[in-house]
Amino acid sequence: MESMLETVRGMVFMDIKDIINILLLCVGWYIADKAAECLVKRFFKVAEEKIVGGDTEICNAAMVQRLKTIRQLVTQLVRVVVALFMGFWLLESFGVDVRPIIAGIGVVGLGISLAAQNVIRDFINGMLFLMEDQYNVGDWIEVNTFSGTVERITLRATRLRDFDGNLVIIPNSLIQTVVNYTKHWSVAVVKVGITYESNYGKASEIMTSLGEEMAQEAGTGILEPPTVQGITDFTANSVNMRIIIKTAPGRQWEVGRKYRVRLKELFDKEGIFFAYPQIVIHKSEPKTTSTDDNQEG
Repeated sequence: MESMLETVRGMVFMDIKDIINILLLCVGWYIADKAAECLVKRFFKVAEEKIVGGDTEICNAAMVQRLKTIRQLVTQLVRVVVALFMGFWLLESFGVDVRPIIAGIGVVGLGISLAAQNVIRDFINGMLFLMEDQYNVGDWIEVNTFSGTVERITLRATRLRDFDGNLVIIPNSLIQTVVNYTKHWSVAVVKVGITYESNYGKASEIMTSLGEEMAQEAGTGILEPPTVQGITDFTANSVNMRIIIKTAPGRQWEVGRKYRVRLKELFDKEGIFFAYPQIVIHKSEPKTTSTDDNQEG
């Protein structure tokens, strides 16, 4: 007890040398933290640049996304380790024996674990998501009625950015079911409704040839020639058709937009018309009475 009081007195009545040591430790702490972060980023950047083993665009994109996710978690773990190390070093600089503190971490950790069960569950779930590769940074997912792009995965929560630009933060322990719309590969579904007067055969031919043409173009994100599923439904105003386009992860919306623009241009050129709701009104002729009938009456 007396030794602890002496330590406290020494911390209160610090001389210039102690102040300088504290400042140096703080600067060293900051430098070590930033250096560790830069080293982790550099390591994973080199790993991303060397990803050439995938046979398709899918493999490369998936590996890059997974590396980004792992990099974020590794950076957090390294920063925690650096903070603990520098904290012990700071205590030792004041003459505090850190061995009892380290020995007591187990007991304190047990108490903290009981008081912070949700945080521990968040951490465990986050590690499970990473090991099972359920989703990565950049994936478009749906979780607990929320959907958006994964911006960041921390040890405690997953951050999504939705279509409206809102940031959604979901604790990892609350994540039960995940729908991943950009895992390995995606699908663009383009539905088309043409009029009954239009040439169905010609429309199907145009849709097929356009899909094959876009698949051969570099950088479109289309992985294989699309499949035209033919007529899928008849309605009062239209003959409905559909085409399925397999794309690289996350490219389905972009591919679908470009395909629709080019299809519209080709349909206009070939005289094929898109259907739209119409209302036909039959107007009856008013009944007229002749002059002769009036005179007879």
